[in-house]
Amino acid sequence: MKHFDLQLNPALVSKSHELERLTSLLSGELPRETSGHYHVAGIDDSTLVIITDSPVWTTRLRQLGPGIINILAKQAGKSLQHVRIISRRGAIKNPKQSNPTVERVLSEESGQLLSQTAEYIQDNELKNALLKLSGRSDK
Repeated sequence: MKHFDLQLNPALVSKSHELERLTSLLSGELPRETSGHYHVAGIDDSTLVIITDSPVWTTRLRQLGPGIINILAKQAGKSLQHVRIISRRGAIKNPKQSNPTVERVLSEESGQLLSQTAEYIQDNELKNALLKLSGRSDK
């Protein structure tokens, strides 16, 4: 029996590699915050199709559309006229968080100020929230 890779249509494999290369190229040129939220899904003579993982990134990449056309013209020799961007929730694995969570510290003085401020608050929910936050100070 043939190995699975040998059973694949070479044209499809080549197309897949081209789409991966274009995604990688855009990842290096577009703003860092967009990286990992999209991939190039198709390209024909004049249109590039990009799939994003949420409507937020669809909107952001639409704003970057003219820049995407210029990047691919200069760096990949593609003469595109349109960029079509589609949102497919869950289509892309979420990128790994590049910035680890920073543990914030509340000083004792800040805790006391929050506690004192809470004494003058009439809204019970806000008052309780301030008291809870003040309890997190270094003591």
